[in-house]
Amino acid sequence: MDRRGFLKASLASAVGLLAHGRGAHSQESAPGDQAVEAADGPSFAFCVVADPHCSEGPKAGLEHLGNGVDKFFACVAQMEKLRAKERPDFMLVVGDVHLWELRKHLDRVSIPMHVIAGNHESGGAKKEMRELFPGDFKKGGREADYYSFVHRGVRFIAVCDAGSGGDHIGQLCSEDFGPRGQCEWLERELAAPERNKVLFAHIPPEPQGRDRNMYLSRNDSRYFNALMAKAGPDVAFFGHLHLETTERRIGRTRSITLRSCCWNSQRAPLGFMVVRATPEGIATREVITGVYE
Repeated sequence: MDRRGFLKASLASAVGLLAHGRGAHSQESAPGDQAVEAADGPSFAFCVVADPHCSEGPKAGLEHLGNGVDKFFACVAQMEKLRAKERPDFMLVVGDVHLWELRKHLDRVSIPMHVIAGNHESGGAKKEMRELFPGDFKKGGREADYYSFVHRGVRFIAVCDAGSGGDHIGQLCSEDFGPRGQCEWLERELAAPERNKVLFAHIPPEPQGRDRNMYLSRNDSRYFNALMAKAGPDVAFFGHLHLETTERRIGRTRSITLRSCCWNSQRAPLGFMVVRATPEGIATREVITGVYE
């Protein structure tokens, strides 16, 4: 079924769930130490970092924390100090990485990274990302700006939703990334046999599918929300908003939009998220790495 046919068939059922009083599908709340259904494989942990903006200098009110690179490595330092059961096997970095600056310091990064492009990574920056992380973007002889991998029985799905020119409205199809067919690929990935799946991308869908800045475009938001309600992963992580971390439900999926580790509006503290996948469930908690003076 193509993308338009899928949207037509599944959007009505997703809207129906919302209309029948399951408010958790649309309400946003601060995420606590919560869990969803159990993971199949052995327990492990990973971390999620949003919007490092590594090339940016000190920000007003955050001068004491240094520049973007300093604040990213404050996250790494905290990851290195985590207790054994939370020590991450890797980190997911959900866009606006500024690899042109971070690449100068990659030899200091002690934890493996899986990255996805943000709206700051257009054109040549996406090419740079593919070249620096060929194990993800160029595996199996196929080069793409989106990818997946399986770790200890959990499938991780990296979606590219940020195009060129710093556009703050996201899209799932663009001349700036490829190959074409990401939506069909995503549907196949969500139908893969692994019981547990984690999705990560940069720009979140608009909760009600409205036309708003800082979210996926209107139609892409509606398609994405319908797909998540029908066949969503356990957890989906996003960045881009530079606000306090929030969480909502899309069907069975916990959709979490993370605070940035570099700067946030409304003087929200900086930080990242620790995620544990265990036989009892997938649990999350935040680690705060800096506050405004």
